[in-house]
Amino acid sequence: MKGRIVFNGNIQLEQDFIHSFREALQSSHHQDPAVRDSRKTLLITAAWQKREHDEQHIRDALHGIGLEQVENLSIYHAFNQLRSADADLYQVYHTKQQVVQQVKLFYREKNSGLIRILQNQLRLLRETFPAISLAQVLAYDVDSGQKILSDYNPWQLLYHYACQDIQASIGNLRENDERMLQVCHEIDNTFFASSGVLQHPLYQQMRAQLAERLLSANSIFIFGGHVAVLFNRLNFFQLKDVFEEALERGSNFYTVSAGSMSLCDYLVVFDETSNEWTGSSRMSDFELFDKGFGLVTKIQLFPHCKDYIAMEDPDTVAYTAARFHRSVCVGLDQRSFLQLETYRHEEREYERFASVGNHEGLYLFHTNGEVEIKHTGEELLLPGTLAWEQHHRQ
Repeated sequence: MKGRIVFNGNIQLEQDFIHSFREALQSSHHQDPAVRDSRKTLLITAAWQKREHDEQHIRDALHGIGLEQVENLSIYHAFNQLRSADADLYQVYHTKQQVVQQVKLFYREKNSGLIRILQNQLRLLRETFPAISLAQVLAYDVDSGQKILSDYNPWQLLYHYACQDIQASIGNLRENDERMLQVCHEIDNTFFASSGVLQHPLYQQMRAQLAERLLSANSIFIFGGHVAVLFNRLNFFQLKDVFEEALERGSNFYTVSAGSMSLCDYLVVFDETSNEWTGSSRMSDFELFDKGFGLVTKIQLFPHCKDYIAMEDPDTVAYTAARFHRSVCVGLDQRSFLQLETYRHEEREYERFASVGNHEGLYLFHTNGEVEIKHTGEELLLPGTLAWEQHHRQ
C-alpha cells in the first residue's frame, strides 16, 4: 500500500503540523516490518540553509507524541562537505548553475513581456467591451466562430479576433515555460553526463547514505524555506527515484510550502521584480522555476496563496487556471491541508485528494474566474478518482 502525502501551505509553527497529525504519525502501513516498528521520522530542512540542524523544537514535538527515532537528511551540509572535498567539481557545478540562472533571466524577461502584452490586449478589448472578463475571452470558441465569420458584424469580428489573439498570448506564455524547462534540463543533463560526478566516490557514498535515510523512514517531513536551495540540493543528489520508491513502500510525506511544491510536476514561484499582471507592488508575477519530482501531477499547488495571489480578482483566478492548465490549480494557506492517498475499491486502485484542515479549506482556481473552497472532508473531483467516476455517473 502506497504512503500518503499531506500538503500544507505555510504553517507558522512546525509543531502544530505534528500535533494535528499525531495519530497518522503514530501509525504505519509501511511494507517493511522494521520500518513499521521503528516509526522513524525523517526531517528535510535543507531550505533553512545554514540553520538546517536547528530542528530541536521539532524533535521535542515528535518525542512528545512518542516518536523517538528522528533523523535529519542533512543534505544541505552533505553538499557543502562535497564542495569542500572537491573544489574543482564544485566549480563545474557552480558554472552550470550560473548558466542556468542566465537562461532564467532570459526567460523572466520574456515572461514579463508576454504578460505585459496580455494585459494590454485586455485593456484594448475593454475599450470597446467594458464589461468583458478574461474568463469570457478564454471561453470563446474560436474554431466555431471561424466557421461563421460571414454572419458577424464588424464589432463581432473585432471580438472574435481579439479573443483569438488573447488565447494565443496565453499559449505563448505556456510555450515559454516549456522551452525554459527544456533548455535547463538539457544543461543539467550535460553536467551529469560530462562532469564525472556520478562516478565520484564521495558523491556515490553520500547518495547511498541519503537514500538509506529516506527508505528507512516511516514519515518524511519536507519543510519550507528557500525553494531553490531545497530543490537544487535534492536534484543534485538525484533523489527523485528514491522519493518515488519511499512512497511506493508506504512512507508518508508531510510537506510545507517549498516542500509541497517540490513534489509537484511543476515548481511555480513568484518573480518579485515583476508585477506586470497585477500592477500592484504587493503582488508578483508567476514564473516557472523547474520540474518538480512529480509525485503528484493532477494538481498544481500554490502555497502562501493569500499572500501572493489576488483571489478576489476573477481575471487573476482565470489567468492562473489557464496558465497552468495541465493540472487543477489549488491554493494552500497557513491552515490548509490537502491529503493524497491511494486505496483499493472493488479490486481497483484509486487516488483520493481531500481537504483535511479543520480550520481552513483548499482554494481551487477555475478558468471561469471563480474560486471554489473545499472544506474539511470534501474531495477534489479529479480524473482517476472514485469521486470523479461517481460524479459523472449521475
